[in-house]
Amino acid sequence: MRNPGVEGQPLSPGQVAALRLSAAGYTSREIASRLNTTEQGIHLRLKEAMVRLGAQTRTHAVVIALRRRVITFDEVEAARATARHRSNRREAAA
Repeated sequence: MRNPGVEGQPLSPGQVAALRLSAAGYTSREIASRLNTTEQGIHLRLKEAMVRLGAQTRTHAVVIALRRRVITFDEVEAARATARHRSNRREAAA
């Protein structure tokens, strides 16, 4: 079993990616699809990130990550733009 870490421990790349996509408005299912993992795996990554950041909720973890510049608004906007682009392609194909 993985160690969820303690507050103050650096975030893993997977935790950072999950936080970035969460900040962009993706659901756990969508994040799992983008990161090629399971929904349960995303819940675990986000829970571990919350512990490491000392956050009470997923939203709180995103705010802390933004404040500490673990993720940036530019990265979040890029993720949102990718989501809009994919959505537009799906609508055009339908």
